[in-house]
Amino acid sequence: MTEYYMERMTWKEVEAVIAEGVDAILLPIGTTEQHGPHMPLDTDCIIARGIAERAAKAAEEAGLRVLIAPTLNVTLSWYHMQYPGSMRLSTTTFLQVFNEVCESLHHHGFRNVIVVNGHGGNVAALSVAVNYYLETTARRVFLLQWWELAGDIIGTVEGPGIHAEEAETSIALAVGQRVLMEEATIDAWDRGEAVKEAGHTWTSLGKYNLAHKGPGVTVPMDMLRDISESGVVGDARRATPELGQRILDALIPRVVTVIKDMSKTAPE
Repeated sequence: MTEYYMERMTWKEVEAVIAEGVDAILLPIGTTEQHGPHMPLDTDCIIARGIAERAAKAAEEAGLRVLIAPTLNVTLSWYHMQYPGSMRLSTTTFLQVFNEVCESLHHHGFRNVIVVNGHGGNVAALSVAVNYYLETTARRVFLLQWWELAGDIIGTVEGPGIHAEEAETSIALAVGQRVLMEEATIDAWDRGEAVKEAGHTWTSLGKYNLAHKGPGVTVPMDMLRDISESGVVGDARRATPELGQRILDALIPRVVTVIKDMSKTAPE
């Protein structure tokens, strides 16, 4: 049985795989933060790892060899800190951790590093991180996010695709995360109204939905408990494993395409 997770291998086993040739190493990035009353704190990590494992298996079927790096599980969740158990790094610390993790992987000969990000709060920093890493090391790292690669499916979900709601809960169900559907709830369905009710500034062109369409203005994150007592932004009650599987079915072949393309075009 093929081992995909690098942390489960001995150093000699890693050395042998590198010598044989690795098409890509996937770096799952999640966080440790509240996901409403119905999902555990590690949900983003489980989703990122679940996607990475399925992609590694599908890549192998396509004749590619892929490893999975250890998951970064404490990242940018400062706006969830009002909920017990949530953890965070500062943005500057996160950027440094990202840089040093990628450096470690490249040091050992992994040419193609692909980030599999499961946490929306990391998006802005990771966009900076991959570009800054190229600027300072001349090495290219690709950034994959499930809601972007499966945007055509996410876009069919009614309501806000924001946090612990229908789409995220569905993909959590599909990857085997522990989900307490009896605790699933609806909260802050209209994020703009929730922000205004909390006394914060807002614009009708505010962009926050993960599948946002049309003109938009980037607005800062909110301290989430200011707008949602439960921690959910959307309607988790609508979630189904079938929707989650549709997301995965669209997503995984696209991740494999990225692996294949990066491997074929990477310089020696």
